[in-house]
Amino acid sequence: MPNNTINKLPKKVEKPFWKENFNRIPEVLSVGDIAEYLRVPETTVENLINSGDLKILPGLSERRIFKGFLLSYLTQSHPEAMGLMGKPEETIKGGIRNTAGAGF
Repeated sequence: MPNNTINKLPKKVEKPFWKENFNRIPEVLSVGDIAEYLRVPETTVENLINSGDLKILPGLSERRIFKGFLLSYLTQSHPEAMGLMGKPEETIKGGIRNTAGAGF
């Protein structure tokens, strides 16, 4: 006989994406994720990408943004100055893995 006096646990409440600590959001974000985080329309994020203010990851069929590039935009710091973009592989002795940058 089931015990009907036991209350069911409430469903897990998800925090809005923009209320997460920055270190807890995913490393790779979609345009929709960025829009939700900034609380702006996706067209605004698309405009930031098209103007070059927000960099995207190269070589993907869908636009994806590295979390570090979002931080670069938010702090108005150049990705290179933050160590997010390495030099071309051929100019670095030992290859891209020997740089401080992510190599994007």
